[in-house]
Amino acid sequence: MRELLGDTVSLCPVCLARIPAVRAIQDNDVFLEKTCPEHGAFKVLIWRDAELYKKWGKGEDTAHPEKRFSATNKGCPYDCGLCPNHKAETCTVLMEVTKSCDIKCPVCFASSGKDLGGPGIDAIRGMYQTVLEAGGPYPIQLSGGEPTIRDDLPDVVAAGKEMGFYHIQINTHGLRLAREKRYLEQLKDSGVDLIYLQFDGVSDDVYRAIRGADLFDLKVQAIKNCLDLRIGVTLVPTLIPGINDHQIGDIVAFAKEWIPAVKSVHFQPVSYFGRYPQTPEDKDRITIPDVLHALEVQTGGEVKARDFIPRRRKDSHCGFSGFFVFTEDDRLQATVGFEQRRDTASDSGCIKESPAEHVRKFISERGRFIEKDVTCCKREKSSWENFFARAETHYLSISGMPFQDVWTVDLERLEGCCIHVVTPHRRLIPFCSYYLTDINGERIDRDKF
Repeated sequence: MRELLGDTVSLCPVCLARIPAVRAIQDNDVFLEKTCPEHGAFKVLIWRDAELYKKWGKGEDTAHPEKRFSATNKGCPYDCGLCPNHKAETCTVLMEVTKSCDIKCPVCFASSGKDLGGPGIDAIRGMYQTVLEAGGPYPIQLSGGEPTIRDDLPDVVAAGKEMGFYHIQINTHGLRLAREKRYLEQLKDSGVDLIYLQFDGVSDDVYRAIRGADLFDLKVQAIKNCLDLRIGVTLVPTLIPGINDHQIGDIVAFAKEWIPAVKSVHFQPVSYFGRYPQTPEDKDRITIPDVLHALEVQTGGEVKARDFIPRRRKDSHCGFSGFFVFTEDDRLQATVGFEQRRDTASDSGCIKESPAEHVRKFISERGRFIEKDVTCCKREKSSWENFFARAETHYLSISGMPFQDVWTVDLERLEGCCIHVVTPHRRLIPFCSYYLTDINGERIDRDKF
């Protein structure tokens, strides 16, 4: 029995033309179906568990961007800039400071390589200025390529801080941070708030498959150095079926061992853009319900699927999050579950910020190392007081987001994206649009359309 959920617009994986699409349920799974007049029909799995898809609803409207940098001429995603049709203000800005990388991952959405260069410090200041003109200062993630290739990365951070950016994080594989503690110390002195650490698993077979080398010990050393220097860390696993999806619970257990240095785990189910050798099948997909189910099973019920809520954005199916206090008996205690948030958030006004404001505030407050002794005066406090005291320092945020690729891209969802890439050409481009590639791995050429 096939049930239609609604119409949207997508892209042809071959020619990248805009084509009509529908979301449809079949055998309790949700699919995106579309047909290109020239290249035929495509059908791809986007969500397992149709009932949960319906239960998560449509999401919330958010404030629109303050400034537009491009006009609407050819339609989404060809007018990205942001164009007048974009429906979500910025919650996080990614800034590529290099296209070079010193490892050759078999899977790489950025298609990075050696000696590809990057913007100079003046161009970087211009990108910071673009974000300010767009309504910032928003949280900044310095990315690439591998940003720690730059010896002047501390200067890049310092420039952003001088211009008023209150939260700057580094998206990195962490190898230089493991090997050169002094370099990490320079980053801290320049104002770095968080290390967004590529972390795919707890054994080297995973890293050999995904990154092409044995890297686990270096990942641990990078985290240790961050702990020593009091820098917060987010662990970022790319989840690939049959490679590391069996280690989801192990990754959470590892994160617990490194609290309070590790502040969060952000799961990224693999999306097939950039460098990937073949056309994916549905068995190659990990959807949000798959991750939620694995979290509950692999943690033995310590973390439950009902502990997580949809992201508060235009499309609730864009991601999930949960906030857990690390209790004195070494367990994760959820602070709010789906049913409670759904019943209270909309009418009672308990969450007053817009979705983008809420994300920015959370990143700033929970994405940094906080110095505080949670053991003092424990005997004089009630159990609830102790719980809330620990919630200020000993916590773990667990979240996830499957980025859209050319098969799964839903332009209605894309227009509600709040994660934007700033370019040297004074543009803000939604993340999934920026990295989108066709079936041959070639990036979208907006001037072509």
